[in-house]
Amino acid sequence: MYKSLLTVDLCSGYCLQSVRTDMVDSEQVLGCKAPMGLVLMLLLFSLLGPLGQVQAQDCEKPMRDTMSLIDEDILKVHFPDGALVTFECAMGYRRIGGSSKTTCEAGTWTPLTLTCKMVRCKVPIIPNGSPKSGARPPYVHRSLVEYECNPGFKMDGVGVMTCQLNSTWSSTPVCKAIIITTTPTTTTATINTTMTPKTPATTQKVVKCDSAPSVDNAEAPSPNKDVYDYASVVRYKCLKDYTINGSASLKCSSNGKFTPNPPTCLMVRCKVPIIPNGSPKSGARPPYVHRSLVEYECNPGFNMDGAGVMTCQLNSTWSSTPVCKAIIITTTPTTTTATINTTMTPKTPATTQKGNIVFELKTNKQ
Repeated sequence: MYKSLLTVDLCSGYCLQSVRTDMVDSEQVLGCKAPMGLVLMLLLFSLLGPLGQVQAQDCEKPMRDTMSLIDEDILKVHFPDGALVTFECAMGYRRIGGSSKTTCEAGTWTPLTLTCKMVRCKVPIIPNGSPKSGARPPYVHRSLVEYECNPGFKMDGVGVMTCQLNSTWSSTPVCKAIIITTTPTTTTATINTTMTPKTPATTQKVVKCDSAPSVDNAEAPSPNKDVYDYASVVRYKCLKDYTINGSASLKCSSNGKFTPNPPTCLMVRCKVPIIPNGSPKSGARPPYVHRSLVEYECNPGFNMDGAGVMTCQLNSTWSSTPVCKAIIITTTPTTTTATINTTMTPKTPATTQKGNIVFELKTNKQ
């Protein structure tokens, strides 16, 4: 008679093994067997050892063209595994969106989603104004420009503007027309009865000037327009060989007229200087126009009285006319007293221009 015993051992993750039977005492044994894939994996890890494990690695300093690290991370070169750093947009860029943080994982930085855009400001539009100084386009962050109003307009606000991070200007000035306020004069007259005037009325107007006056022998005024705003300036330039006499610039005044009076253009010609006993030394040559400069010197034996340097003036005359005068030498003759049987007593020496010596002879009486 057979003795039968059944033993069951269930192992998690394993399958049942084969049955063994004894002739005398029948015993059935169920064992556990690991899956083949798991066996191979364990065998692979045992062979690779440390090479099969993921080791922690440092990260190099992360660099971005349009952004930079903040705080103490700016000075670091290496970062340990797990380090978390923060970026900000670089100078001249502004943040559009995305996360500014990234983490070092096994020698590699996680993706950074921060987006930075370069700051750009549009060209300022100031009606009745124009650039005076400052930066030129393109206008980036902190670009600075200065505007001024055209003649006849006055600025309300700050003329110096700075490009800000939000791509707008720090200020927007306004050029307002200059309005002249006038009060008419009043008089009181007595015709049988006394007339008392009413309070004078105040009027306002925007001043304009008509076309600038023309000047003979000159180019057209610059700028040349039909109507000019208050405080506008026009400039004149004479034609070749002509010289301007007066102010070259006129300004539109509050009475609607240009001031001062327009200039004239003159043909300036000075004659060749005639200096008796003198000759040219240096300077310009004919024809002598306005401001031509010449220098004269006297001939040998003559001395100059006056300035030898002369300038051709607007009235076509020279600034000076020197005179060359003869050099006169004055001499005093020397005298001696000699005795040759007679005594010679000289007269008082005479002063002459020729230098002659005069003697007087006296005979001694024995």
